[in-house]
Amino acid sequence: MKKRLSRAVNSLHTRPGFLLWRAHHIAVSIFSDECRDLAITPSQLAVLSVVKEVRGIDQMEVSRLAGVDRFTTALVVSNLVKRRLMVRDQRTGDRRCYGLEISPAGVRMLNRVRMGAERARARLISPFTRPEQRALTVLLQRLVVTLNDDARAPLDEAALPTPPRRAPRRTKKKKRSR
Repeated sequence: MKKRLSRAVNSLHTRPGFLLWRAHHIAVSIFSDECRDLAITPSQLAVLSVVKEVRGIDQMEVSRLAGVDRFTTALVVSNLVKRRLMVRDQRTGDRRCYGLEISPAGVRMLNRVRMGAERARARLISPFTRPEQRALTVLLQRLVVTLNDDARAPLDEAALPTPPRRAPRRTKKKKRSR
């Protein structure tokens, strides 16, 4: 029994999807631990951050820029409005559409969560050397950009990460012969 279980578990640990799923759960757990006194989730942080950056944005746009599906975005926005971290106003041109704005309390929350989020990021990548951390980020960005259209909630083109540009390689100057 133990040998059969071991084989099954080992096969899981060779599957990129399973490993990414586990990594996601670990990342959320670490974030929750580092930000526990603020009672904020990674999804709430993403939505608050987008609303802060794009004034008057609506829920659909938040969903596309934060990469959160529409149903989850609606729940997150509703929760943030109830907590008075965000304000939702009906747009004059379309009574079905609401503009979102971050409240002063939401701005304070973003400022307070910054340090916890940074600690969570540092913990998450701590098993890697600096070059490995950069490589991991570049590889994850490539995955996110290349397979964006396969996502249940694809990111808007403008929200896709742009991989860091590599510095041009220096070539040794050839000595001139005289």
